[in-house]
Amino acid sequence: MIEVQVYRYHPEQDRSPWMQSLSLPEEFRVRMVLDALEFLHEADQTLVYRRSCREGVCGSDGMNINGKNRLACITPVSEALGTASLLIIRPLPGMPV
Repeated sequence: MIEVQVYRYHPEQDRSPWMQSLSLPEEFRVRMVLDALEFLHEADQTLVYRRSCREGVCGSDGMNINGKNRLACITPVSEALGTASLLIIRPLPGMPV
């Protein structure tokens, strides 16, 4: 299993941002980070993020993935993880949630 920590914040409900721990099947190691988010969204409809073209052109799915600013649609989970099994997803620094 791949452990995923996702930054969560709903200003009308939460006092402060928090990290939610989720799990992905190992098969997602060969997929893109956006595919992993889509899978997690199916299980938890409150998980929201921006996406659009899926081709690395529009930039709407830009996020901080394991400490690097990347596009989720063109970043393989395996590349983001390296040899680890922890995927940390946060918003881009300086961008509102």
